[in-house]
Amino acid sequence: MVRLTATDVARSFSTVMNRVDAGEEIEIVRNGVPVAELRPAPRRRTISAERWREMIGSAPAVDDDFAEDVARARAAVGPPDAAWPS
Repeated sequence: MVRLTATDVARSFSTVMNRVDAGEEIEIVRNGVPVAELRPAPRRRTISAERWREMIGSAPAVDDDFAEDVARARAAVGPPDAAWPS
């Protein structure tokens, strides 16, 4: 793991982020003491549009009562207590 000072990271933040995106892990130190570590975020699994269509196409058909079931579930839960935080 590479060690960089907080000052060096601040001065070249974009470059540091590119290094992390390329897979490098970086320890950030202040006055010689580690204060943070930067590492790549876990990559999300993605599927192709073609695979998504296959999955949807193979899903069981929705029965006639589905819309009514959803309406009952929404009524049971009720409206949110407050707006979503932004």
